[in-house]
Amino acid sequence: MDISEKINTAPTQEDELGAFLDLTPELVRKRRSQGRIIFDRFIRNRAAIGGLAFLVLLILVCFLGPFITGHNQPDIIHVSDTLQGPSLRYPFGTDDLGRDQFARAMFGGQVSLEVGLTSMLVSIVFGIGIGSLAGFYGGIVDNVLMRLTDVVLAIPLYLLLFVLSATFSDGSPRFVILLIAFFGWTNVARLVRGEFLALKEREYVLAARTIGAKSFRLMFLHILPNAAGAVIVSATLLVGANIILESVLSYFGFGLHPPSASWGNMVSLGQGLYESAPWLVFVPGLLIFFTVLSFNLVGDGLRDALDPYMTER
Repeated sequence: MDISEKINTAPTQEDELGAFLDLTPELVRKRRSQGRIIFDRFIRNRAAIGGLAFLVLLILVCFLGPFITGHNQPDIIHVSDTLQGPSLRYPFGTDDLGRDQFARAMFGGQVSLEVGLTSMLVSIVFGIGIGSLAGFYGGIVDNVLMRLTDVVLAIPLYLLLFVLSATFSDGSPRFVILLIAFFGWTNVARLVRGEFLALKEREYVLAARTIGAKSFRLMFLHILPNAAGAVIVSATLLVGANIILESVLSYFGFGLHPPSASWGNMVSLGQGLYESAPWLVFVPGLLIFFTVLSFNLVGDGLRDALDPYMTER
């Protein structure tokens, strides 16, 4: 090959620039922050986005709807409007006492979300405390705390909740929250313990220990942040489980007491009128179903997005 042919076949400046521009998206992708990677993974999960959209809409409707729509009297009885089907005036119909089911559904949603979220937070805090101590210190501390956890897990949950609620409950959301949270920390504790057992031997923890970091700093500034992904996913799924638990308690009369509205007691009060007024059962039942499903979808999406071994798609 002569010199002229080599010149003709040599890459030009435009070719090199084009090759660089082709590589630029790949370079940008590799330089994304970890938070952006997690966000991009999550928004590509259509099921999780759909669940999140439903939850946002539900929260807005339940907490702002009574003020915007004017349906803000869930316990007012309208004798002349008993068992009215869904209409413009009563979007979810009325019950046998003439109470506005749309208003009751919104206030019941407030209770369910309040109980689910608040009891989740209490359970997460307690579970993180138990699990981190057991996983970090090991030995006798681990044995004592995990045997306590096993004892709580071995108790028939619903039976004990029914007994405690029938004995001590005043029918308020606060008592239901404490009751659910008291038995909801066990799975979180075991999860956090497992994460601490795996992470406390990592190089960055050992390095921090060698420079004199105290136990509290190691636990909550070095190990716990790296276990946050699993805790967040567990917390999301726990909300749905707590909503179901509150609904079951209210359905059997051990949760919120009428006339306070709850999705569970709305189903219970409406089942006797199912043949003549099926909306009394379907409306709160579907709200429970879609709410719990949405929390589970968001939890699954977060689990996939936070997975460090998740491949880019």
